[in-house]
Amino acid sequence: MDIQTILADASENIGGNTKVKGLMRKEGRLKPGAEKPEDVLGFDYLVHLDNTCFEYYSANPPLHGTTQAVPVPCPVGIEIFDDFKVDYTAAITIFHRGNWGSQFTSMTLSKPLVYPQTTEPYWYMVSNLGQTVIIGADSGEIVYPT
Repeated sequence: MDIQTILADASENIGGNTKVKGLMRKEGRLKPGAEKPEDVLGFDYLVHLDNTCFEYYSANPPLHGTTQAVPVPCPVGIEIFDDFKVDYTAAITIFHRGNWGSQFTSMTLSKPLVYPQTTEPYWYMVSNLGQTVIIGADSGEIVYPT
């Protein structure tokens, strides 16, 4: 699902004439022993609107369903973003280029608030061997480990 669809779905989920400012986090819900895109059941989304954050879950096909967006405290340390190029299916392919385990136990997309400022959001994936892998969500480059 591209970012514009995510933001449009979030606006509809929140209701009224809202326009979501951007995405803050996209966190995968995974089958145990996740190895491929079909093992990602859906995503928990954290979006930003008018100084308020909302969180909701949306299932990936062939599953159906979305939970109602609920207001939550906005986290510290991540930026709002409204674009990325590498979707989760491509991130999984890139993950498998390395030698850090065949499965992943978590998958999160966010843009850290650091200095100097980051130029893109990152996919953070943890392998079944405990290795954190960071992939640029625009460049597709493995940022960590190098």
